[in-house]
Amino acid sequence: MILKFLERNFLIMTDDCNMQTVNSNVNFSTAVTDVIGALQNMIADLGNSTATIPSRNHALFTLKGRSLNAILTERQQQLDTLKTVMESIQNIHAQLVEEKDKVIESINLHERLESSALWRLPTEILSHIFVYCLPEDEYLSPASRLGPILLTRICRRWREVVVSMSRLWCRLRLEVQHDDWQQRAFCYEAWLKRTSGQPLSLALHFYGNGTRQAQTLLQPHIHQITSLYIDFHGVDEPGFSFKFFPALQELSIVGHTAAIAQPISQLPSMLTSLKFPGMWWFDLELLASFAPVWAQLTEVEIYVDKQDAFIRLLQLCPNLSSLKTGIVVSQVQPLEPFTHPTLESLHVCGRAWIFGNPLSGVFNTLSLPNLRVLDVWNTSMWPHEEFKGFLAQSERSLENLNFGAVAITTEEQRAEYVALMPFLKVVVDP
Repeated sequence: MILKFLERNFLIMTDDCNMQTVNSNVNFSTAVTDVIGALQNMIADLGNSTATIPSRNHALFTLKGRSLNAILTERQQQLDTLKTVMESIQNIHAQLVEEKDKVIESINLHERLESSALWRLPTEILSHIFVYCLPEDEYLSPASRLGPILLTRICRRWREVVVSMSRLWCRLRLEVQHDDWQQRAFCYEAWLKRTSGQPLSLALHFYGNGTRQAQTLLQPHIHQITSLYIDFHGVDEPGFSFKFFPALQELSIVGHTAAIAQPISQLPSMLTSLKFPGMWWFDLELLASFAPVWAQLTEVEIYVDKQDAFIRLLQLCPNLSSLKTGIVVSQVQPLEPFTHPTLESLHVCGRAWIFGNPLSGVFNTLSLPNLRVLDVWNTSMWPHEEFKGFLAQSERSLENLNFGAVAITTEEQRAEYVALMPFLKVVVDP
């Protein structure tokens, strides 16, 4: 019992010591006093149980009605207990000395830091350093162990600098969940206030029908949001209007078609980038339903079902400079020739090993006089001769040709491309 008490109280003392590095209000001496007091009580109890030493004339077999052997056995047990307690106290003493050394080391460290140049750096330099302390993620979460939240917990001066730096708070991942929304909303609101009106990049993830809750939270900041990634997975009735974001310039949408069919027609006029990463196979009918949107776009990521939808997409986007797209299947019907004068970057992929050759006929149809970069992925059947004809009429504009995963070409074929365009850089991903 004595040992358990000592171990328990020492753990409390150690925890108090550790806590004191964080909270200076913890009184470490109280725990020490408690242990000392408990030991004094134990010693007093042992003293009260000590038998008087019998005289020589007293009977050897009994003492106050007790057997002498029983008393000797009891005293030996008490002696063993005291020895064990003393050894435990010595161990505790050694551990306390170790804790003391840690505290002294911490004091010395903080004294050195206080006198170091780090704590005397101008605010401008600190601000520059803090930018590089942020995670590399495109969107940040209010996690206590990551920047910028972590930086606010180092010292008062750092907190003041970090809170005043609006650029540190202009990327946010916002998750809408019903179970803990009130707590999350409080954290998000504090974060958003620190943006101080600067342009905001936001990722919205819905785990249920919480679109109205998100719009209520974001209402004071709608004119700041210039970039939005929105995940509609798990949303049955979106009730979401993109008119809510009048300053929006970049939009990425993930989810099912039913969730965005109505809202997509309400995109703001300032939007220039629209992406549907890794989702849907748009057909001609669906593309036509978004017709008012396409004309203003310069960057698009979208996946279509057939070549005619791909060509139609280019026709709908006369100002397009960058396109990432995929084509699922080839088609028998011939395609009408089409020239797109502004497209500079094209990333196109098929569906490897299935649905025939989705790029067949595309390069015979297209003329892209301003194309600088072409990325090709997932094309197990590559139209080599057709592509040579495309290069021949490209006015030597193409600078980079990249073949990614399952884009099958031979070394001889790639050499022919370079022969047609001596300055062409051809890269094949392993």
